[in-house]
Amino acid sequence: MPIEFVRERSFENRGLKFAAKEWGRSGSTPVIALHGWLDNANTFDRMLPHMDNLHVIALDLAGHGRSDFRSADSGYEIWHDISDIMTVADEMGWDRFALLGHSRGAIISGLVAGTYPERISHAVLIDGFIPMPADAGGTAKHLAKALHENRRYGSSTPTLFRDYESAVRARINGFVPLEQEAAATLAERGVVETEQGFYWRNDQRLKAASHLKLSQDHLQSFFTAINAQVMLIQAENSHFKPDTRQTEVFGWIPQMQIHKIAGSHHLHLEEAAEAVAEKVQGFLG
Repeated sequence: MPIEFVRERSFENRGLKFAAKEWGRSGSTPVIALHGWLDNANTFDRMLPHMDNLHVIALDLAGHGRSDFRSADSGYEIWHDISDIMTVADEMGWDRFALLGHSRGAIISGLVAGTYPERISHAVLIDGFIPMPADAGGTAKHLAKALHENRRYGSSTPTLFRDYESAVRARINGFVPLEQEAAATLAERGVVETEQGFYWRNDQRLKAASHLKLSQDHLQSFFTAINAQVMLIQAENSHFKPDTRQTEVFGWIPQMQIHKIAGSHHLHLEEAAEAVAEKVQGFLG
C-alpha cells in the first residue's frame, strides 16, 4: 500500500527549530529525506506516493522552507547540517536509518554516512555526490570571497514579486529550470505573502560561498568511511555533470550502484518521479 503524508513535524537542535513532513508509519524502513539548495521538503511530494513500507521524515534544512535561519554569527557550511540530521534521528528513536538526498541534500547524505557509518544503512543520492574538491592553495583567496559575499547577502532582502504566479515563474525560469508543476510544488511550501508582495523564504546567505571548502583529502576521509549501501541516480539531462575528478572518486565507495535515468536535475519532482521512486524502492527493499 502506498505511503501517505501523515502530518507536519517539528524538531529542535541548538536553539533552532526545524520543520518536516512525515510520511508513512512507524515500524517501516526509517528514512530521512534531504532536499537540494534553495528547495524544501516538498521536493519529494511526487515520488513518495509511489513508494511503500517506508517511514520518512522529509526535512526542511536550516534556512530553507519553514525551518529557522542560522544565527548571524553562524553560516551554511554543509557539515553544520550533520548535527541537525542526527538530532532528528535521535528524537525519532532511529539507531539505524536510510538517507534519501537530492543535490545538496545528496552531498550532505554522503558526509553523514561517512561520519556515522554504523548508523546509516542505505544512502540514495539523486543527481548529487560530492562537492568539487578544493585546492588548498586557494584557501585564503576563497575565504576573502566568502566573507565578502556573506556580508553582502546577510544585509540583502529577498526578491519581491507582485503576485504568487510571478514567484512560481521565477523558479520555472531560474538558474536550474523547472517544470511548472515542480515549481508550483516547491512554492506551496516556500513562497510567503507579505503586505509588500510575495517572496521565496530562504536565507539569502545560502547564496554566498562557503567560508571553507573541503579538499580531496578531506572528502576521501568521509567517503571511504561509508559502510552503507549507496545508490547514485544521475539525471541524463542534468546541468551538473560529474567532472573528471569527481568521477575518479567513485572508487572510494566500491559498493555504490550508479543508475542513469532520463530527466533533468529535478527528475524526482518532474515526469520521471515514478521511475525514480521505483528504482529507490527496489534499492531500499
